[in-house]
Amino acid sequence: MPLRTGTYDIATLLAARFASAAKYGLDTIAQIIQNDIEVHNRIVGDMMGELADVTSDRQRISGSSLSGTMVEVDEYGRGPTQRDLPGSTVGFPLRKYQFPIGWTQSWLRSHTPADMAIATGAAEKAHLRRIRAEIQRAFFVPTNYSFQDYLVDNIVFPVKALLNADSTPIPEGPNGEIFVAATHTHYTATASLTQAGALALVTNVIEHGFGGAVRIVINAADDAAWRALTGFSAYLDPRLSIGYPQTFTPGQRLDITRLDNRAIGIFGAAEVWVKPWGIANYAFAYDVSATAKPLVMRQREDNALQGLRIAAEIDTYPLYAQYMETEFGMGVWSRSNGAVYQYNNASYSAPTITV
Repeated sequence: MPLRTGTYDIATLLAARFASAAKYGLDTIAQIIQNDIEVHNRIVGDMMGELADVTSDRQRISGSSLSGTMVEVDEYGRGPTQRDLPGSTVGFPLRKYQFPIGWTQSWLRSHTPADMAIATGAAEKAHLRRIRAEIQRAFFVPTNYSFQDYLVDNIVFPVKALLNADSTPIPEGPNGEIFVAATHTHYTATASLTQAGALALVTNVIEHGFGGAVRIVINAADDAAWRALTGFSAYLDPRLSIGYPQTFTPGQRLDITRLDNRAIGIFGAAEVWVKPWGIANYAFAYDVSATAKPLVMRQREDNALQGLRIAAEIDTYPLYAQYMETEFGMGVWSRSNGAVYQYNNASYSAPTITV
């Protein structure tokens, strides 16, 4: 008999449509589901790589810098000693989310492994929706709040938004720019999308020393509005047949495979991206190449408790339940590496975020 190599995966379960889950073997099904969850968690980790520092840290110091003033003195003068203020503490929450799935023993005897695989896919989809919602809350809600670390030791610490005029000291810019902490904010708004408002969004990021690869994130619903802005240069749709002179060849083609996750062109010093977590009438700008990511995604230090996982399986006749769990939280880390621009209201207002 020839050797058959391969790995059982969710596709294996989806193909098993003629045997009941009970006959197929719950142990086999559980292992296949666990393997799929591990792949799902790796995909989530790759997805967050550009946006967040994934860590078990719950607090860090943000916003420290070196600054001072050269004081003029005469031949015998001595200037006053100077000191720098330390940065402010920023914290990162940790929350627990659950997705229970339940069956009766009769259901297991009459339904196939494919039905259980579909239920697992629903849990993974719910996990992604929760991650998207927490990214949006961290970026688009302009208020700080206190978080009680109820899953660890109940210590209370501050969770900060992007720079929001809260009087927290702000590091000087790369050219010695000084920012008034009581008024400087990275949440701006205009009644409609304007070139000046979009340029100010990019400036809010660059003036703090970022600029290696500034990215503007928008919702797919705003694609046409941004393309219409003066100063926007769209990437070429590869389906268009245009002859170019030898001296001009476009370096970037428009991705036509994902309408809700692609770069669409250049505006000012930034590349404009449509992203699934973008919110209509809001744009978010950040430097994707910066060492200090705008977000921290906090999770447990123990590898076994990271990502989506099967936390428990309970078999109490005639009921059977499987509990999917995840523990994570999102908090702003680099408060200056990120700015939000709302363009359907004269003053900034936080969007409604749903899961």
